[in-house]
Amino acid sequence: MNTFLQDLRYGLRMLRRNPGFTAVTVIALALGIASSTAIFSIVDEVLLHPLPYPNPEQLLDVSQSERSTGAWKTDASPANYVDWVAQNHVFSEMAAARGWQANLSGSDRPERIRTTMVTASFFRLFGVGPMLGRTFVGDDEKPGSAQVAVLSQALWQRRYAADPAILGRDIILDGDRYTVVGVMPQRFSPDNYGELWVPSPWAVPNNRLRRNEDPRQLRDSNYLDVWARLKTDVTLQQAAAEMDAIGRQLEQEYPNANMDNGIRLRPMQEELVREIRPVLLVLTAAVAFVLLIGCANVANLLLTRASTRAKEISIRAALGASRWRLIRQLLTESVLLSFLGGALGLFLAVWSVPILLTFSPAELRDVHGIILNREVLSFSILASMLTGILFGLVPAIYASRANFSEALRDADRGSTLGRIRGRGILIAGEVAVSIILLIGAGLMLKSFAKLTHVDPGFNADRLLVFNIGYPPSADVARQTAFYQQVIERLRALPGVTAAGAVSRLPLSGGNSTRSFNLPGSDKNHDADIRVSTPDYLATMGIPLLKGRNLNEHDTSGTPLVAVINEIGARNVFGGADPLGKYITNFGPKNEKLQIVGVVGNVRHVGLEAQPRAEIYQPSGQAQWPSMFVAVRTATSNPRALISAVQNAVWSVDDNVPLANLRTMRDMIAASVVRQKFAMLLLAIFAGLAVCLAAIGLYGVMSYSVSQRTREIGIRVALGARRGDVLRLVIGQGMLFAAIGVAAGVLVSLGMARLIANLLFAVSPTDSATFAGVATLLSLVALLACWLPARRASTVDPMVALREA
Repeated sequence: MNTFLQDLRYGLRMLRRNPGFTAVTVIALALGIASSTAIFSIVDEVLLHPLPYPNPEQLLDVSQSERSTGAWKTDASPANYVDWVAQNHVFSEMAAARGWQANLSGSDRPERIRTTMVTASFFRLFGVGPMLGRTFVGDDEKPGSAQVAVLSQALWQRRYAADPAILGRDIILDGDRYTVVGVMPQRFSPDNYGELWVPSPWAVPNNRLRRNEDPRQLRDSNYLDVWARLKTDVTLQQAAAEMDAIGRQLEQEYPNANMDNGIRLRPMQEELVREIRPVLLVLTAAVAFVLLIGCANVANLLLTRASTRAKEISIRAALGASRWRLIRQLLTESVLLSFLGGALGLFLAVWSVPILLTFSPAELRDVHGIILNREVLSFSILASMLTGILFGLVPAIYASRANFSEALRDADRGSTLGRIRGRGILIAGEVAVSIILLIGAGLMLKSFAKLTHVDPGFNADRLLVFNIGYPPSADVARQTAFYQQVIERLRALPGVTAAGAVSRLPLSGGNSTRSFNLPGSDKNHDADIRVSTPDYLATMGIPLLKGRNLNEHDTSGTPLVAVINEIGARNVFGGADPLGKYITNFGPKNEKLQIVGVVGNVRHVGLEAQPRAEIYQPSGQAQWPSMFVAVRTATSNPRALISAVQNAVWSVDDNVPLANLRTMRDMIAASVVRQKFAMLLLAIFAGLAVCLAAIGLYGVMSYSVSQRTREIGIRVALGARRGDVLRLVIGQGMLFAAIGVAAGVLVSLGMARLIANLLFAVSPTDSATFAGVATLLSLVALLACWLPARRASTVDPMVALREA
């Protein structure tokens, strides 16, 4: 123990005597450890941490799939869900839910909240009890029973100030009265949506468009999110086999609704992180590379320092210090450096994680508790310790070689060229890793640039959008009149040039699909359904290609009409002109619609997704429980009209709250936030890697110049010109860089395919990106070599020979 303390005190003295070396080493390590710790803290919480429910490995996400491909197809229909529950023998519980935005009133100003209708089994399945009151029981699901609600902790605290007397209080939800019976604890949000839960009076959540209809016979309406809990003695494979048999039986019994319908079972945690997992894995690999480069730099610095201390170490060895004693002393210093770097890196990670989350995708922002917990702290400490030991061991062994007389001569006359080559191999490795990161960042940057320049099919400039909902209990005439009045008030506002409303706004995250036939054919066609006011298409700038737009004359007393988009017309009618033609058996009412117009395609699901077939119905002929409103302004800053827009809506009905009020540009930005997050972080890590590699190359070349001062002086004395010296030094450094660039490009050709799924309209082996990155890093390397070479070219031969 005394020897260790002695080594520690000596190590601290040596580090204080070399503040420049200490600062550079600690910062290099801190950058690698900070980035890796920050990303690991997110990966730990999102990918590695189990869900906060009992036995989370038993929880499954259940959905309908295409049996022929196994790909996800739709959510579940109520009738299929009822049969799944009745016929399976592999689940201890199944639960279903459907979410929507509802108007919450009863105190203060109404607000629009995320609401979920669930089966009573929902809370039992996840095994989490309420923090106040109770959850739902079987009697809550019977027709005619009192309407009850369970609040989330966040809603309870925000709207009701965490009042413990909330139990038994009545609230008004979409015009209906509910009694609060419970409050769920923090972090309970299995559907990643609900702020408030209500039961269904039919033991299965109903369709909002058919709210007074028993949903248990509906097979043509797929809107249910379904979860299941495996029995303790059943494997996922056994459950999948049984559910596949049930799906095949339902397909035979109900072929129209279940044609090619499989049943897909996915572990719930895997399903929740499905979209963000590839991004996090790529970033994890990136920060591992950054840490590796930082460690290589530290190894180079320690090797350099060991060379400069050769005389000191040789004297200590000559005085009796054993080789193990010397290695232990040098390792103590390297571990001390690594802990200092780890401490600074941990501080930077604590500071950086909240910043990362501010521009992260919703999948990360919605994850509570991303903190530097025990596992993350353990990772940071372990990374620091291993860095100090592994990358300090080689320099320590090198410095402790026992040939004292040779070491003393080398200390007097300078290092050999072979030692520089050894460090050059490390530099080549750093350059190769930097190339890999830069190419990944370059591909992501090019992909993101192409994605943001995709034509969404509408004009997003000067558009203010928001969501409102009129109580679904109101009759169709009242709902239609409300939306008409809102649009009229908005159009009358100064600075507003157009206004319209639609059931599903592009990039809003939701979608609704209807099936239909052509007259005389039993072939099923599918299209996404949009219910819109007459001025919506013109307000959004969606071009009319043929026929006419919907207008105010398309009401319930006139023939049912629709407008179809270009891709829908092509898919359904082939090359024939769709104007005047009919589609039949449309939707749950089996309606017959006449096509009166064809409009341009819209990328509704996402900018990276191809347009889908869409059918627009007039709001005067089709009911929808809530609408998105689009307001086009004359001013370039639509936000300036937010207050006026709110007042215009409340002048029609002040009990109707507005939700998600933002510009269309904001919605587009939110739709690509995952790609932006990956691109930005990869670019940051690539920049760090390049800086560290450049510093490492500069350090090696500077050390080379200092150790070859006598040689350079002799060369100059014998007639070497300044250009000769520059070529000598730069050539040596660029050789290392060229090896690294070549190796990095070759490795990247294979590794780039790992991010192919994150790219849009860019090949993972894009030649322009590879060439540009190789050129850029070569120029950086050239600069890093030129600075020491310039110093070497000014060496005075007399001074050099005298100092040597």
